[in-house]
Amino acid sequence: MQTLLQDYKERLQAVAELIQGSDELAAYLEEETGELYKSIQDVYEPMVAEIYQEVAENHPLQLPELEKVLLNPFFEGLFQPRVLAYCVLRGEINDQYKYIRPQETFKQFLLAIANSTNFDVLKQRIGQTVQLGFALSSDIWIANLLDSIENKKVKAYFQSMIHDRFRDLEERKNLYHRYKKQFSHYNFLSASFPESESDLRLESNALRHFLLSRLSFKSSHDSYIDEIHKLISRKNFYRESEFIDLIAIIANFIDLNPTETQHLSNALNACRYENPQFNPIYFRFLKQAYRQGIQFGPSADRKFFQLLNRNEGDDLIRFYNLMMTIHDKGFVHEDALDAVNAFYGQYEGMSVNNECMRLAILQLFSKVITNLTEPEYHSFFELLRTFYNFMNVFGNSAFDQETKGMCMDYVRKLLAFYKDKRSKEYQEIKKHVSSQFVEFEFLTEKEVIDLFKIKRKKKEQE
Repeated sequence: MQTLLQDYKERLQAVAELIQGSDELAAYLEEETGELYKSIQDVYEPMVAEIYQEVAENHPLQLPELEKVLLNPFFEGLFQPRVLAYCVLRGEINDQYKYIRPQETFKQFLLAIANSTNFDVLKQRIGQTVQLGFALSSDIWIANLLDSIENKKVKAYFQSMIHDRFRDLEERKNLYHRYKKQFSHYNFLSASFPESESDLRLESNALRHFLLSRLSFKSSHDSYIDEIHKLISRKNFYRESEFIDLIAIIANFIDLNPTETQHLSNALNACRYENPQFNPIYFRFLKQAYRQGIQFGPSADRKFFQLLNRNEGDDLIRFYNLMMTIHDKGFVHEDALDAVNAFYGQYEGMSVNNECMRLAILQLFSKVITNLTEPEYHSFFELLRTFYNFMNVFGNSAFDQETKGMCMDYVRKLLAFYKDKRSKEYQEIKKHVSSQFVEFEFLTEKEVIDLFKIKRKKKEQE
């Protein structure tokens, strides 16, 4: 956590003063209706939101300090329901969709809203948030929270947010993912950088999620470069698997200045030599990252490869030598296919090394197919032979299914675009699919016929 910059403090204070001196607040205090509170919200909440988003984008480690400021009653509860939602979503959950640790910030904002003189209007914006927060929390934690609320009316409201159906795992899971989706475009995560081995084990997942989220938003990392420097300097972390995950993210994706890059390279290679399990742990990181849809490609692979000491030709060096061949020549090149075949034959088919190779190739396939427009369908059908060659090298049913799925998605895209069945384009697509998709066992002949079958309109009943 970092201290909130003075400029942000002053701007927040100015907003609070505007609210307290406003005609909107005076009118609301006179009648206390929901409509009048909304007028305050419409005018002043965007001011708070603007500062919040600026901090989230440029100084995310200052968000905890900013949120403490927003607990001040002078803000009349503005933006508190939104922060409450962020608090619920920040909490780390286990495979049972329960919080791993009690969420104290969630509790702070819940109690601030509960004790607010504006509770009756604020409660209209927090129902689903509280339901989810309670569903993810333990019964004991909720009971202790409710015991600290003195107002019986307020306590009754929160008790009504506890639903028995969310005791069911699937119900909790569905609620969580539906709710999370609503905030997928908001940048609100903060993090703590660990200073001890126990901190590392406790905070690594949250920090990992934070860094990956920053990457997805293409946000700057400048404000916590010092924290990154300290993290990768902690030699006592080198034997911890959680540290390898974190240094892998930094090494693949975060751009540093030349001095910090050399520091990162030294730490990365020292960790490789000191931890005999580095390679298996790193390959597990790659496997998980690929499956989560994290995009690597030439830039990330070259960045990581350049950091490595290549004196020892271990599994990691062999993997990245292969990736450099693929990126330099393109996966359609015969040399790339030969190199993949040679690498693949060194390991068991289901080894993590080979699985990472298959996932890397799939990601390259996906990027090409996704970026192909409909008029470029000739290129697609030319690439199909290359795809099939890789399928033969891997001999892996999961890889085959993923490849087939991507190809079928593109064909459906073509058929939605070229609707005139007598057009030259449609007939060419039909010809290629009828031959290649059957040859590669993507479709049977009957399935091809069904795919291109003309659907007759039902006759209207007289």
